[in-house]
Amino acid sequence: MLIVTSTLFATAEKASAQRATLLPLATGDTLVTSNSLDTVSKVIPITAGYSSLGIQVVTTKLSGTISSKAYLYGSIDGTNYDLTDSSAAFANQTTNTATFTKTSVPYVFYKVQVRSSTGAASTQSNIVRVYYVARKYNN
Repeated sequence: MLIVTSTLFATAEKASAQRATLLPLATGDTLVTSNSLDTVSKVIPITAGYSSLGIQVVTTKLSGTISSKAYLYGSIDGTNYDLTDSSAAFANQTTNTATFTKTSVPYVFYKVQVRSSTGAASTQSNIVRVYYVARKYNN
């Protein structure tokens, strides 16, 4: 009986290690474009051998008309970033979600940006949350 219990705990612990991580909210993680073109950026460091990466961006409307989208950049040095993906423009609704998946993870840093999709000021105000999960290679 003791062996079965130990196996169950080991399996549960391994499974939970592969759940998504929510990047902490910080000052400035609310996109507000009523007075200027605001951008919310979050950087995900990838420091080990991973076979795939999933990123989910969730925005919650506080007020105004939503006019934004999410962009994903990759960098090797953490300074110079290349655009790898972008989402469709977010709808004017309470919650929007954009998901990015990478089946290879060549970069050391991935930066998610949420900003105006049109390049023009708008009345939007929305909280930006970023979740990610990196999957290890199977041995």
